[in-house]
Formats: sequence, C-alpha cells, structure tokens
Amino acid sequence: MLGRNIVAALLLSAASHASLAYAQTETETSAFEAQIADTKSSMMSDPGQALKSARKAAMLANTMPKTDADLAVATSQWLEGEALTRLNKPKQAKPVIAAALQTVKRVAPNTKIHADLLKSSAAIATQTGKVEQALSILYSAYRIYEKLDQKRSQAIILHNIGSIYYEARDYPRVLNYYDQAKAIYADDPALNLSSHNNRGNALRDMGEFAKAEQEYAQALAVAKEMDSPLLQTRILTNLAFAQHAQGDLEKAEKTAISGLSIARAGAQDWEPFLWGTRAQIAFAGDRLNAAENYVRKAFKGVDTANSTMAYRDYHETAYKVFGKLGQHKQALEHLGAFKRLDDNGRDLAASTNSALLAAQFDDANRELEISKLEAKQAQREMMLAQSQTTLRYTSLLLVVSFAAIGALFFVVVSVRRRRKAVSAANAQLSHAARHDLLTGLANRGYFRTLLSNALVDNQENGTRSAVLLIDLDRFKAVNDTLGHNIGDQLLCLVAENLKEAAGDKAHAVRLGGDEFALVIPDIGNDGDLDKIGEDIITRLNGTHSIDGTSVNVGATVGIAVGPVDSDNVQTLTRCADLALYHGKESGRGQCVRYKEFMQIEADERHILENDLRDALENGDLSIAYQSIVDANTQEIIGYESLLRWNHPTRGEISPAIFIPIAEEARLIGHIGSWVLRTACAQAEKWPEHVRLSVNVSALQVEGGGLANNIISALAASGLSPERLELEVTESVFLDNHEKTDATLESLRSLGINLVLDDFGTGYSSLGYLRRASFSTIKIDRSFVKSATQGSTESLAIIRAIVSMAEELGMKTTAEGIETQNELNVMRDLGCTQLQGYLFSRPTQSVSGQSDSKDTKPAVIPFSKSELKRKAG
Repeated sequence: MLGRNIVAALLLSAASHASLAYAQTETETSAFEAQIADTKSSMMSDPGQALKSARKAAMLANTMPKTDADLAVATSQWLEGEALTRLNKPKQAKPVIAAALQTVKRVAPNTKIHADLLKSSAAIATQTGKVEQALSILYSAYRIYEKLDQKRSQAIILHNIGSIYYEARDYPRVLNYYDQAKAIYADDPALNLSSHNNRGNALRDMGEFAKAEQEYAQALAVAKEMDSPLLQTRILTNLAFAQHAQGDLEKAEKTAISGLSIARAGAQDWEPFLWGTRAQIAFAGDRLNAAENYVRKAFKGVDTANSTMAYRDYHETAYKVFGKLGQHKQALEHLGAFKRLDDNGRDLAASTNSALLAAQFDDANRELEISKLEAKQAQREMMLAQSQTTLRYTSLLLVVSFAAIGALFFVVVSVRRRRKAVSAANAQLSHAARHDLLTGLANRGYFRTLLSNALVDNQENGTRSAVLLIDLDRFKAVNDTLGHNIGDQLLCLVAENLKEAAGDKAHAVRLGGDEFALVIPDIGNDGDLDKIGEDIITRLNGTHSIDGTSVNVGATVGIAVGPVDSDNVQTLTRCADLALYHGKESGRGQCVRYKEFMQIEADERHILENDLRDALENGDLSIAYQSIVDANTQEIIGYESLLRWNHPTRGEISPAIFIPIAEEARLIGHIGSWVLRTACAQAEKWPEHVRLSVNVSALQVEGGGLANNIISALAASGLSPERLELEVTESVFLDNHEKTDATLESLRSLGINLVLDDFGTGYSSLGYLRRASFSTIKIDRSFVKSATQGSTESLAIIRAIVSMAEELGMKTTAEGIETQNELNVMRDLGCTQLQGYLFSRPTQSVSGQSDSKDTKPAVIPFSKSELKRKAG
C-alpha cells in the first residue's frame, strides 16, 4: 500500500513532462501556460492548490482565441481531474475528465493529450473498483502512445497495469510488467524509482526480503538524486521493514531514525508511519515500553474506526503490544481496525482477480479486439468503395461506356473482396460470441442453443438427448495456492479431455468458472451414457502435471435425459444440476443420473429455507448450553452452545437438517454472528473458570468477517478471549485454502482456543493438527459407544488419539457420555474432558456445578431487533 502512494506521486510527475498538444516557444510564455506550469509543479506536493490552479487555467483558457481555446480548456480539465483524483474524489473527477476527453476526440484525436486523458480515465475506473474497464482503457491509451512512439508513456501504462496486478496479489505478473516497462524506457529517474520501489513491494510480499532490500536501496539512491524528502521517507520506511523482516533490528532502527530526521525537515505527514515501523522493530526486540511509546506516536490523532490501509500493519503491531502489556481494551480496538482493513484488502484482491479474469488483458482478448476493429474497418471501407464506385461509374458513363463497364467490373471485384473480408471477420466474431475465450469450448449461451436444437430433434425423430453437467472438485484450492496461470492451464487441460470424451457425438461446453457440460444430441442406450460419464471422471480424477507442478483435482457428473426428464432446456438443465448436487453431497467423484426424488428433496429444502428465514424474524431460533466436565473431578469447566430451531408446525428440527440449509442459503454468517454475540454475553456472567465453546461453520471461516464478528462480540460482552473456544470440523481444511489458515491463525493469536470437533470421522489427517494450533480434540460419540461395547478397533483409535494429543499438548474431550460405564472407560483411556447426558442435557441452567437431572432447555431466542440491526 505504501508503494501505491509512491506510484500515485510519480505518475503526475511523469505527466508534468508532457507538453501541450499545441506548439509554444521557449521565449514566449503566455499567462495560461504559466498557470499550467504552476498547476503541474504543485500537483505532487499540494493537490488542493493544484485544483485551484487548474481552475484558474480554465478561466484563462476561455479568454483565448477559439482555435486554441478548446484544447486549452481540455488541458486544464485534465489537470483538474488529476487533482480531484489525488484528493480521492473520483466521482467529481469523472465528469471533468469525460468532458475533456469528448473535446479532444473532436479536435485532436489520437494525439498525446488524448492518450493522457484515457490514462486519467483509467485511474478513475481503478479507484472506483472498475478494474476490467480500466484495463480496456489503458490498452487504448497504450496503442495511441505506441503509434506516436511515446516510449515513456508506454512504460507508464505498463506501470499502471503492474499496480492493478499488485492489488490482485499476483506478484509474478507485477514483476513481469515492471520488467517490460524498463525494457521499453529505462532512462527516466521517476520511472526507475517507481519500478525499484514497487518491485521491492512485490518481492517483500513474496517473502523475498533480501531482494526487496536491494530494490529499495536502488530506489532510495534515485530519490536522493531527485532531492525529494517525501519520497526518501517513504522508501526508507519500506527499507526498514525489509531489514527488520530479515532480523537485522539494529540496521532497521538506524534506517527508521534516518527517515524520521528527513521527515521532520520536509515530510511531516509521513512521520506516523516511521513511528509505526520503529514500534514493529522495538516489539521484535522485546522492548515493550519503547514499542508502546512509538505506537502512541504513530496513532496520535488517528481515528481507528476510519484509519486507512496504510495503517493496517501498524494496527496489528499495536494489538500485539497492548495485548502483551495487558491493556486488552486498546488491543481489541486495534485488532478490530486491523481485521477491517485486512478484510478490505482481501476483498479488493478477490474482486480485482475476478475483474482481471473477466478482462483477459492478454493475447486472446487482443486478437478479439483487433478482429472487431478490422471488421468495422472492412465495413467502412466497403461502404466507401461503394460510394466512390457509384460516383466513378456515373462520371465515366458520360465519357465512354467501355470505361464504365471496366470500372463496374473493378467495383464488383473490389466489393466481392471486401465482402469476403467482412464475412471472414464476422465469422470470427460469431465464433468468439459462441465460444469460451480461454478453452475454445462452446459457451453458456451456445449451450442453450445446442440443447434446444437437440430437444427439437428428439420430438421430430423420437430420439433421446442428454446433458451432462461436470463440476471440478478442489479447483478453487488450485487457483488459491498455485495461481490463476496454473488454474487457466488446468481448465484448458480439462477442456481437451472433455473434447476427447465427447468425440464426434457430443458438444463440450464451458459454462463458466470450473463448470463444464456435454450436450449429446442423440444417445444410444443407457449403458453408453454411463460409460461417457465414467470416462470423464476417470480422465479428470487424479494428479495432473502442469509446467512441472502436480495438480490434484476430481470431478462430479450429473446427468439428465431429454425428453424423458424434461423437454424444456431450463428444466432439463435443472434436473442435471440436481443430480450433480446429489453427487457432490454423496461424496463427490461420481456420476449420478437424475431421479424424481431429487426434485422432491430440493422442494423440501426450499420450503425449509423459507421457513428458516422466517424463523430469524419470528424468534424461533434459540441457544441451549451443555456442560463439559473434568474427567477426574467431574467439575464443570465449560459449556458448549447449541443452536435450536423450534418450528411452529414441525416442532424441534435437528441441527443436522437445518444447519446445511443455512449454509447453502448463505444464512449461516448471519446466524453465527448472533450466536456469538448472545453466547458471549451469557458466558460473561458465568464463573471465571468456566469457558464457552461455540461451533463455527467452515463457510464462516472461509467467508471472511469471522474475526471481526468475534472481536465485536468479545468487546461488547467483556468476555476474555481466553474463555472462548471455537469448534471446527475437518471440513474447513478440505479446500486447502490459504485464507482458512490465516483466519485460524489470527483467531489463535487473539488468545482464543481452537477445538477440532469430530476427529476420527473424516479424513483425520495429522496435517490438520499442525496447520492450526488446536488446544482440544473432541472424540466423536460413535467411537465412545463402540469402544464401550468392546470394539478393539475403536479402543485402539481412541488410545492413538489420546496419545497423540498428549504429545502435542492438547486436551481430549469424549462426547456422548450417557452411562457410568462409558465415563469409566473414557477416563481409563486417558480422556481429560467429558460431555454428555450423564452430566446434563442442553439447558439454560449454568450454575458451574455438575447436574445430571434434566432441566428446561434454554430459551434465548433470536430477536427481531437483532435481525433489524443486522439488516440496517
């Protein structure tokens, strides 16, 4: 983020070298030109002053002769828009730049000022989150610069694209674009500084701290030559961080102090970040008092609820400092700010990545764009040729009929050639409109046409067709861990396999993302259809090698047959989708044919989903608590909060039924947030030694915002983080999501205990225990029952779990204890904690004493006020 500020500071510096599109002499400088020069000189240091100056320039431009006024006004508007953008007012800048661009398109198209305005327009689009639009505009500007041989401006465009990829956290591409920029134009101090600094940022975020330090050092040397205190302080901040990350705290401290001395002399606005960097260094050196002092200086006058992204890492440092000093209120305040900014950063990266995928700012999209332009040009040339021919024909007819016949013949030949060119271009465009740009397969729109045609043929010829929906398993993990480049190559590999599986009897389709389909217009027997489905799974399941990287994915296939299941495109596709859903729910990696019961189940889920939404508003959801006791003393050491749904007509509905529905309907985050707030408020009233355990869905962990919800619940209730336990199952790890690991680590760093629930029933990988520092492992009740009944296998599994937990310093909780015999067996096996009906049923009675009597379930309903507060 610090690097982006430097880019912003440099880009107008680059613009300041641009001359006006009209000529001017060195000896005569008009008042307008002087005002423009003042505007440019103040743009970096004082955008507010630059804005005033640009508007004065516009007033002077309006007094100029008409021949010069239009372009002069457009130039002043360009600088006004630049200043507004720098003042973070893109909505105000947009109409100003648009007006200037409209003028320049009319009076000076395809000139440098035209490209400069396009570049400014792209900056506004980027700032407002329209990355795909920004890339398209940047490409247009780049082409103008390229035709004008403006190497420096081309390099700036590549810098801009690199900055966009930096937001998407695609660091290899960032480095690539800066390399391209340097290859085009390497003789500019400002661009070199920007390149070195931002290459350093990318390398830093990749963990290449030594290389980052080298880049920052080169950037600093250029900044010193430019005699810019502001740029020097910013780069020194980055340099100190790289040195600190390598463990050279003494060197990092000297660098930060040097930056502060420069900042005091001419860049006071940057002092807070240097104090924040010194706080990081002091904390790493275990100098807590100094770190606290520096943190307070860094955040002096800063509203933590509205701090900017530049403060993100310093909020994290402040949280650690205050937490270690026992100042929990300040620690939670800074942690909340850090989570807010970190989530914003992740959301920005995700949205930017999505836009980049949609934009396809690469060769394929360029070819399509060129094809469109060529088609338009061919059409225009044909129309021009027709008009010229008509005129020529009329003129020559008056002179000599023979010449007219010759001209007509020439026209016919020319028109035919042009028509062929247009037809070829239109064919290319038509193909592009019906096919996926990345894989070359038919796209979603063409899929509907293919399936519709197949169903029509079925009715006319009495045949059957089939649609197979194919969904890749674990593809998201490939994109997240190996990057979109590997992901794209994998999609192309899948496409080739589907083409081979389809042969000449079916059409392969990419519906979008990792979703594919086959349309088979005429199927033989059902056995052939099943073979195709199994062939697809065999081809796609397993490990694939891409650029030397092993990639493991799978596939699930859902099949529907027309017109047997439906003679309607939408309904038949829905049937195949239901079969696909059933296959994924049943374990994935299988081929499933649509059956009528699947629609019945879907209808039932839909009804329950609507009822669940009503339950949120009507207060039908509540929380009950079940005790967890010490295995030796049987004293209560905690309670697990359990969500309950009392349906007005169906009565109590099992969580095993409604929780998956809540997850699928994306209601789980809303419900989970309420559970956390309510349960924490209740637990704060319990004895200090009694902990609260809350179940967390994998979707809550992966979806973002969980840490903020927990911080908010802890802050509102006053409950200590050490008294909160979060229970997760092994399913949170199935996608190997980096964000999952980061979320769990951030929760653990809060002091919250993590509990691995139902261990032994899923994949039971020891890697899960290493990836997150769990404090407790819960043994599923199925093992407890079978072990008590003498199952040697279950006894061996429990002994292994207990032994492993002891080695890793974890506690073990045996669930489902209902008899004294089960208690004795689990205690003898070494379980440290027990839970079950023997001690208490889920209840609202939280006394801190073990009670085996049944008590009234807790009625702590989800209130309407909670729903309104969330919605508002």
